[in-house]
Amino acid sequence: MDDGMPVRLDASVRLLVGPANFAGQGTRWARALEERVPATKATSFAFFKGVLDYPVDYGVPARTYRRNPRWRLNFYNHVVRSYTHVLLEAARPIFGPLHGPDGSFEIPHLLTKGLQVGLIAHGSDVRIPSLHAETEPWSPFPDLDDETVELLERNSTRAVELFTSYPGRVYVSTPDLLDYVPNAVWCPVIVDVEAWRSDAPVLAHGKPVVAHAPSKSAMKGSELIDPIMESLAERGLITYRRVEGVDPADMPAVYRDADIVLDQFRIGSYGVAACEAMAAGRIVVGHIAQHVRDRVAAETGLDLPIVDATPDTVEQVVLDLIAHPERGREIAARGPDFVEMVHDGSWSADALAAFVEQSSQSSPVPVDWKPSWIRPKVVMMAGNDIVVDARVLKYAQTVANWDLDVTCIGIPGRRFRGLRYFGKVQVLCPIIPSKVLLTGWRKRLANLKTNLRPWFRTEAEYTLAYGRWQYASRELRGDRGRDRRDQERTGPAKRSLLDRLQRAMRWRLLRVHRAVLQARAYSFRRTRPAADITDLGIGKRRERLLALYRYLPSGRWRRVMPELVDQELTLGPLLDRLLIEVIHVHDVFMLGIAARAAHRAALDGRTIKIIYDAHEYIPGVPVVAPRRVAAYSDLEREFIRDADRVITVSEPLAQWLKRDHKLAELPDVVLNAPVSPPEDAEVVGLREQLRLPENVPLLVYGGGVNRARGVGTAVEALTHLPGVHLAIVARANSVTAELQARAAELGVADRVHLAPFVAAEVVPLYLRSATIGLSPLLHAPNHDIAVTNKFCEYIAAGLPIITSDTPAQADLVKELDLGAVYPAGDVDGLVRAVQTVLADRDRIAQRIADDPELQHRFSWAAQAEVLRSVYADVMGTLPDAAWAPGATVVRKLLPGPPELPETRWQAFREKMAKSTSLLV
Repeated sequence: MDDGMPVRLDASVRLLVGPANFAGQGTRWARALEERVPATKATSFAFFKGVLDYPVDYGVPARTYRRNPRWRLNFYNHVVRSYTHVLLEAARPIFGPLHGPDGSFEIPHLLTKGLQVGLIAHGSDVRIPSLHAETEPWSPFPDLDDETVELLERNSTRAVELFTSYPGRVYVSTPDLLDYVPNAVWCPVIVDVEAWRSDAPVLAHGKPVVAHAPSKSAMKGSELIDPIMESLAERGLITYRRVEGVDPADMPAVYRDADIVLDQFRIGSYGVAACEAMAAGRIVVGHIAQHVRDRVAAETGLDLPIVDATPDTVEQVVLDLIAHPERGREIAARGPDFVEMVHDGSWSADALAAFVEQSSQSSPVPVDWKPSWIRPKVVMMAGNDIVVDARVLKYAQTVANWDLDVTCIGIPGRRFRGLRYFGKVQVLCPIIPSKVLLTGWRKRLANLKTNLRPWFRTEAEYTLAYGRWQYASRELRGDRGRDRRDQERTGPAKRSLLDRLQRAMRWRLLRVHRAVLQARAYSFRRTRPAADITDLGIGKRRERLLALYRYLPSGRWRRVMPELVDQELTLGPLLDRLLIEVIHVHDVFMLGIAARAAHRAALDGRTIKIIYDAHEYIPGVPVVAPRRVAAYSDLEREFIRDADRVITVSEPLAQWLKRDHKLAELPDVVLNAPVSPPEDAEVVGLREQLRLPENVPLLVYGGGVNRARGVGTAVEALTHLPGVHLAIVARANSVTAELQARAAELGVADRVHLAPFVAAEVVPLYLRSATIGLSPLLHAPNHDIAVTNKFCEYIAAGLPIITSDTPAQADLVKELDLGAVYPAGDVDGLVRAVQTVLADRDRIAQRIADDPELQHRFSWAAQAEVLRSVYADVMGTLPDAAWAPGATVVRKLLPGPPELPETRWQAFREKMAKSTSLLV
């Protein structure tokens, strides 16, 4: 093996067979095909379970297969680079859960890499329990527990749908499976006839030896025939050998010493065990459905030499064979010839030859084929742990309503990390290892001695240095990808000779750098804590610093935010593995990672569309440290033109983005409006929560709190508004503590309430018992152009609105007669506004309630209509579900996992229960 991977094959056709290898069949098919088609070399692969493991060319422990992401990725990369064909067994995933829960999710990845994919079914993977129970009287499924059968029903139904819809080569290993996969070709199981051949006479013992060696007792019917055979043994008529747990290598000896081998009595077909017993020249007894027996005769021209019996007749059949030994010996004598003709491998190799002899040019499978349940993939990215971001969640749930496959990828945080489904939306926040976070010139100066030493002493030293090289290499490849993608979008662009020379030199320097690092390296591990971010507040000094940093090299994002490089090194390969059609980037943090993924996809011949959702005007973000804001601006400036569409939160911000970045089109505007509350929602209202009577005027502010939000203005105003209360719906932080302390100083602490958050989808219900909604933002570039989510929530709650004179919201309040406007930060102005609106409150509230167009305009359903038009333009077409009634309605942002649809097995059980009740 090479680096823990299979040996690379030296042949024009290189086939991988896996990952099941049930009864060693994967390996036997591989060897038979190599003998039949000399230009083909094959590798059999399986994971070892520790029980009944058969030899394979390449195998790994089950734990590695299921739980080792590094192995899964390395094996995937090895396969797509080293093989031309893959025969997928039992619809199981070759790469563990790398691409999805079953093998169907791997097929598109393999096809896009130019590999030919064939499918082969073994048995229970396509044997649908409900259909089998309806046609086979001795079916084992009614006697198994319903939970097990439900799982088998779902998995086999999905597998049959895959096998019958796949346009490529499809095989089954036993003839009965053609009932479920009629488009398949029978590729018989293989046994080594010489390894099983026996010269021992049949029925020559004093007492005939009857053997039964089930691999799965419940499926073979062992519990039905064991008592019968044990009874015959007690009567002294036979010697009964019930065989379990025997190593496969020891089974030939077991069969050679038997006269009669009992196979299976429930499925209605035969498999490897029966073939092995026939090859040994034994009398094989089992239940074979008549249509299966007829099918074998039609395919082979031979009668199947298996004596038919059911649990009802097996005792008499065995006694008749003992009583008429010549008949039994004649049937047993036909067994080796039948196996040699049908199951020695030549028949199977002929069937598989048609698969390996087809090239990508002659393949009937389009390179972009995918199963119907693999929907167009949309990835939404945000620089948080997703579950805290209502805007991302409402986007994700909306797009998932349109029958698109949505995965949200974020950064692990306090609220969420790992993988989970919320309704149809998958949320993934993988651990981000710190490879380069603490590198750079400061690190090098602080560790000058370490850097001058020719060898790395620790694993961490190597990994930190190698991480920088990794990113530089990916970035250079991304530049090439950008050229190709831009060529597809805007036509060929000529690069200068100097540019080409510089890029060639960078490639060569990177190769030299890699060689130096490898020479110095000892190992490949690291771990480093993340750097803290300091909040410097707001003010004129901050504005001057921001202006300075935006023009200094020290304000570039690669210097300020090395954690983004770590995120790229983790999330970039993850994005590369997904067959993504659209990446929807929320806020600037992930924009570079998304753009680079699109660049690399272009090199692989795939197109990824990018939607950039600018939630903020980055240069105007308050509170965040100026140098970091400058870095955000630098990141946005570098990658925003890679976006195919830009979305933002207000008309003024759309204009500013187009102006600043010279965008070809004006960004679309999607407000952060509230979703429709769940129909069964039960919410304790804000007034009830605070235990305030209906006649007490209650001002409410909802949302995050910092000094720039201007909530302090409202606290100061309470001294001039006797009897008026203020509810601040926010999470407690240092600023809320300051506000409460200030309220105590002013003597209004009893009228300032810090109220808890509620789920985003019920906020309007929670707020509607208040009197007036406040938006007291102070002037800042970002505030002046914002239409906030609280603004929309107040309208949904039917509340009059008082806003500071931040232009975007102030213009709407005046235009739509929603309340009043006051000068930002002006306490007296706010007092007058409150008094004015209180005097006219009932009229304004009624005006809002009586205007359904207003309610719809600031609802999420209206915003989703804009979003749908953007996706339709970007993707070309959307599934029909996107245009169905209710497609723009979202009621829960974090729903539970989707309920599984009812299966045919449930209907079969209900039918059987009714039949039983009628008989009673």
